[in-house]
Amino acid sequence: MASNVKERLKTGIFSCLTIALMLLISSSSNTGRLVNRNYALQKPELSNDIILDFNRLTYTLADQHDHFYSFIGIRTLTMVHLSFHDVLNAISPRYETYAYHLENPDTNPIPAISQAARRILLAAYPDRGDTINKVYEKWIQTIADSKVRKKGIELGNKVAEIYLHLRKGDGHEKQGDYTPMTKPGDYQYTPGWDSWVLKPDFNYARPFAMDTVIQFRSPPPPDLTSDAYADSYLEVKTYGGRNSSVRSEDQTNYAHWWAEFAEHSWNRIGRITAKERKLPIHETARMFALVNMDIYDIYLASLESKYFYDTWRPFTAIRGAETDGNPTTEPDPDWEPEMLTPPWPEYPSAHAAVGAGGAEMVAHVYGTSEISFAMESVTALPDGRIRFISNLDTAAQECADSRIMNGFHFRFATEEGLKQGREIAKFIIAHYLQPLH
Repeated sequence: MASNVKERLKTGIFSCLTIALMLLISSSSNTGRLVNRNYALQKPELSNDIILDFNRLTYTLADQHDHFYSFIGIRTLTMVHLSFHDVLNAISPRYETYAYHLENPDTNPIPAISQAARRILLAAYPDRGDTINKVYEKWIQTIADSKVRKKGIELGNKVAEIYLHLRKGDGHEKQGDYTPMTKPGDYQYTPGWDSWVLKPDFNYARPFAMDTVIQFRSPPPPDLTSDAYADSYLEVKTYGGRNSSVRSEDQTNYAHWWAEFAEHSWNRIGRITAKERKLPIHETARMFALVNMDIYDIYLASLESKYFYDTWRPFTAIRGAETDGNPTTEPDPDWEPEMLTPPWPEYPSAHAAVGAGGAEMVAHVYGTSEISFAMESVTALPDGRIRFISNLDTAAQECADSRIMNGFHFRFATEEGLKQGREIAKFIIAHYLQPLH
């Protein structure tokens, strides 16, 4: 059964205004009609260059804005790529659309995609108009016929307007209140963040696909006095400490290499693989839509679980182990992690979750996890800038393991993150942007 989110999108329960808007804009063109059949594939098939170009632009704007330390960047990436998906499938339907459910055949996708991107990006980054318009004009100028250009721009405006309305008031910028508790095991602020945490206001935060933010809440972590906790404690204490003598050179390299946020790595993986494999334009747009929608919802689900359980990071746990009630966990008051600990509670691992989710999405699009490529990372050490990936599932596991090697997480948190990420990705695949039959 489809999620409540999908049902609200289809029935208009999200907002009566959304339906009124759709009816109004569809009446402006005699080509708009309900999707009820597939159109023959357009020949020749467009390349995916325009999707990759606007992905790179959106990613760069978001990174320059706040380095993805908010939901603004991943929300914008999701909206932009869902709009591309809907534009292409309004013109030549191959997959279910997300929000725009009318057909617009005989429309050139280049001005439609360009205008949809421009509208959404200007709404998110209004002071970056020069940069946005430069890429927009680059693509618009490839269409010489003014009537063709105008028709495409009209479709792009329709789709963008729906997404801007649909996500209005979605809580992506609302920060919740937080005060650390004081009992052993509770999260405490870690150095480097001036007593700040990223905590969405879960009363307002609205997913793109999940029914609610608690739909995939993690089960409780192991008790502090358990063997499972002690085993994970010893592992991260041994391998995750700064300049650990036990951690191998490669483990240190991938600890730093995978440290970049998923918005970096999985959008870059998408660009590299789509270019190298010449992924068709419909499938390229769908892949980026799925990947970014997945990252957004996983972040919400993971952070909700994190604040529900509110558990301490290894930095706090190892320095204060004398309070945990476990006789096998010896404290080290001077212990430091290999890298700066992120500013939110420990369990489960969001990074492991988005790694697993990204692997599920990309493997779904290509039909296999056996995908090979070489890639750089923005957080890599100078001698470990490039890693060679041959399997997406192996990459997701290495991404999860990296959070132990850099001292951020316990093993039980990364294992739960992998599980949570795969569950959310499979849910999205089963309910959204499915092939038309």
